[in-house]
Amino acid sequence: MNVTNRLILIPLLYLSLAGSVCPQAPLEDEPRTKTDLREAIFRYMFEHYDYGPDVKAFCIQPERPQPERFLGRFSGDKRRVVWASDCELTGPMNGIRQKKTGERGVRMTILSIQWVNDGEAEAKVQAFSDGIAANWNILRVVRRDGHWIVKSDTNNGVS
Repeated sequence: MNVTNRLILIPLLYLSLAGSVCPQAPLEDEPRTKTDLREAIFRYMFEHYDYGPDVKAFCIQPERPQPERFLGRFSGDKRRVVWASDCELTGPMNGIRQKKTGERGVRMTILSIQWVNDGEAEAKVQAFSDGIAANWNILRVVRRDGHWIVKSDTNNGVS
């Protein structure tokens, strides 16, 4: 193979591998049941892991990336719901702040969801307010009358 052919093959080889090395696959649509489950988990966390009236935003992080429209499910809530990437830890005592507004927030994370059966799941979650206030819990969530309901909430750690 001569030098010219090799020089042509190098860019072609690079282009053919570039797509497979770092693919940007679009988010797959999930069954509505799982999206509803994720929403119910976050709503439960908002209500039960509230760190006080000075919290102005809930910074959520699902266990897997979600489309932007997922945030629309919380548009009517009394507190802003934003992605965790829109918030930052400003120091051990100053806590979580929404980057855009500087207002105090709480980071709510779904660490994992494991299906028990079609109508029941277990979720490991974390609520993080600042460097010294966090809790880890295991939620048992069941589907009743078309809605997800938290059946049990077991504390798995506190800081």
